Amino acid sequence: MRRSEVDDAAIASYLPPLAVDLFLSMPYYDQQHALKVVETLRRQGYHDPDLIVAALLHDVGKSVSPIGKPRLWHRVATVLGHAFWPDLLERLSREDPGEGWRQPFYIQEHHAALGARLAQEAGCSPVTVSLIRHHEEPASESDDPWLAALQAADSTN
Repeated sequence: MRRSEVDDAAIASYLPPLAVDLFLSMPYYDQQHALKVVETLRRQGYHDPDLIVAALLHDVGKSVSPIGKPRLWHRVATVLGHAFWPDLLERLSREDPGEGWRQPFYIQEHHAALGARLAQEAGCSPVTVSLIRHHEEPASESDDPWLAALQAADSTN
C-alpha cells in the first residue's frame, strides 16, 4: 500500500512543517503503521488533531532518533526480549550507552521519550507530546481516554 495524495494532504494539514519532515523521515513501514493507527482512531470516532498527530508520530523515536536507528532485527529482538528475557533487556537498555551494540536496544526501550522530545522540537502541542511520551505505559480508559485509544489502535496495527 502506497501513501496517496490524500494521505499526504491529510498529513500536511495536521502536522506542523517540521513535524511533516519528521514523518517523511520515518521508514515506509513506520509511516504505513502510523497511517493505519490514524485510520483505526477515525473509524472509532476520534478526530481531535492532537490525538491524530500523536498517532502519526508515536513511533518517530524508533526511526528518527538523534542517536541512531535500530534495524528491524533489533525490534524483533526487543519483542522477544520482553517475552523471554525481560531482565536482560532491562539491563541492556537501562542507560544510554552512546555508540555501541547496545544503543539500538536503548532506542527501542526509550523511543517514546525520544519521540516526544522530537515532536516538541518540531512544534507539536503539549497534549500531543504527552501522548507520545506515555504511549508505551499502561493506561485504562478512566485514566486518559485518548491515551487508551492510541494504545489500543497501536496494538491492533
